[in-house]
Amino acid sequence: MTWVKATTVEELQNCPQLFRASPKQIALFQVDGRSFAVDNRCPHEGYPLIEGSVDEACLLTCNWHNWKFRLEDGQCVLGGDHVRSYPTREENGEVWIDLSDPPADELLEKTLVGLKVAFDERDFGRICREITRLHYYQLDPEVAVWKAIEWSHDRWEFGTTHAYAAAADWLTLAREQHEIWDRRLVCLAETVDHMAFDALRRPQFPYAAVGDEFDAAAFTEAIEAEDRETAEGMVLRAMGDGLHWPELEPAFTKSALAHYNDFGHSLIYVLKTRQLLEQGGAKLEPFLLPALARHLIYTTREDLIPEFQEYGAALAQIDEPNKELPESGELFGASVRQALEWVIVHRASEPVEAVYDQLLCCLARNLLHYNLECEFVVEQPVSRNKSWLHFTHGITFANAVREMCNTYPEYWNAGLLQMACFIGRNRGYLDEAINESEWFVADDDEFFGEAFDRILDHGLRDPIFSAHLLKTTIAVRDECAHASDDCGKYLLAGLNRFLHSPIKQKHTRRLAHQAIALVKRDFD
Repeated sequence: MTWVKATTVEELQNCPQLFRASPKQIALFQVDGRSFAVDNRCPHEGYPLIEGSVDEACLLTCNWHNWKFRLEDGQCVLGGDHVRSYPTREENGEVWIDLSDPPADELLEKTLVGLKVAFDERDFGRICREITRLHYYQLDPEVAVWKAIEWSHDRWEFGTTHAYAAAADWLTLAREQHEIWDRRLVCLAETVDHMAFDALRRPQFPYAAVGDEFDAAAFTEAIEAEDRETAEGMVLRAMGDGLHWPELEPAFTKSALAHYNDFGHSLIYVLKTRQLLEQGGAKLEPFLLPALARHLIYTTREDLIPEFQEYGAALAQIDEPNKELPESGELFGASVRQALEWVIVHRASEPVEAVYDQLLCCLARNLLHYNLECEFVVEQPVSRNKSWLHFTHGITFANAVREMCNTYPEYWNAGLLQMACFIGRNRGYLDEAINESEWFVADDDEFFGEAFDRILDHGLRDPIFSAHLLKTTIAVRDECAHASDDCGKYLLAGLNRFLHSPIKQKHTRRLAHQAIALVKRDFD
């Protein structure tokens, strides 16, 4: 213990006393002959608690925002964060304070209790404060992210969400900002906030009971049959049997690429699960793997939609090199069918890396040529609701294709053809009048520095939008390290235009018009 003399009993009886032990400021009060000491700075916004009001029940009120604290232990009974209290004693007319810090495990537990409250209420300010406390207590602030994953994993009715996908990229950026606490804090707080946003007011959705021994073929069959109980139960059994992600990843990858799935989310989520486990370790497997299995169960099979029904035939044809091949046309602006045929032709005669690079280059040009009018048109059918975020998925999906198919080359054909589907679906929403050279980037390093500055102070309301800014930027940076010069040029240009263009976050009149158009059909 570190006991120091703070004041005298006589002085404290006259009025509250402020004791300074740099950098601490401690407010001392006396109520009914008892001495109390708490941090002087209100944990809300730092206003001086010594200017607060104390009642006979030993309740201290910060008069700026009416937060109330128990003097005995610093517990906040109205407001939010607790304030630190200090043991006191009186000897020979003097008041002494124990300034020694609690043990690290006690500090961690107390901070995580506060973080859980902030998480449940989605209180971004308090999330920032609690993570900062971990930092200044010299505890690992990334613990906040691991706990948020634990608190949220069973709140996803339909499995993994963008919150986990973005978490991998926020953590990547956080570690790059290791020496600059405010920037690192933004990354960690954004990660926790996104999970809190997705979990807010959501009940628990329990996972299945532990099931049969894990078998890759049976697992993929269960995914195909949308048999949630079997798929989740098998994953839980696998972990109980000591299997880890490296043994399970091939089956997850196969299921993710078995169809043109859910706007590419499935493969993106497999890659981001891999990255999160590399960052946080096997302790996260019980939370991430059942959620990912559940996502694969519920994912949309887009190759069942008429627009993409030719995908299955293309996948069969690409494996038949002796079959007569169609002529290959221009890739940029191609329809789904034309893009699929382009892949079949070029896959037969070119290295997979070259085919991938050309597809990625086209997707980058698509991003560069996104027609901004799509963001602001009010009267249009639901089928034409195409936003910036739709176009970014071609890039983030391509990034997942390269990473996962380099590990599992047997899935390259599926990955390339699905990239072609992205090219075709973007066809009707391009502005070919865009002056490409206006958006070319001269200095890559300077550009990415400015891009991350923008992302770290994005000002966007809902986490889904900042997540796409970050994920696309990280994907472009990753791909530029592998792309041809021409492809890299267009990746940077497309990202440049995306980052400097408006994103409409809520389409109020459009949704109203579309609701009227749908409902009135039953009445006109």
